[in-house]
Amino acid sequence: MFDHEKLRVYRDALEFVAWSEALLDKIPGKLAVKDQLDRASTSIPLNIAEGNGRSAAKDRSRSTSKSKSTSRSKSTREIQY
Repeated sequence: MFDHEKLRVYRDALEFVAWSEALLDKIPGKLAVKDQLDRASTSIPLNIAEGNGRSAAKDRSRSTSKSKSTSRSKSTREIQY
């Protein structure tokens, strides 16, 4: 098991990806919101894993900030429905 897999936030991010996949299946066609939610939801756990692998505190902080800003995908979902 990698270190990032032990993080609760990482596991929550994976659950969000699974949840958003089910939602994406309900969105018709190729709407921009569908593509945005897909890219944003998958980048959250990727950014967490990347950031957790960083050794310098500044690098970890930057990656954590990326994950946090990516989580705005939730706002995309709320706007859609």
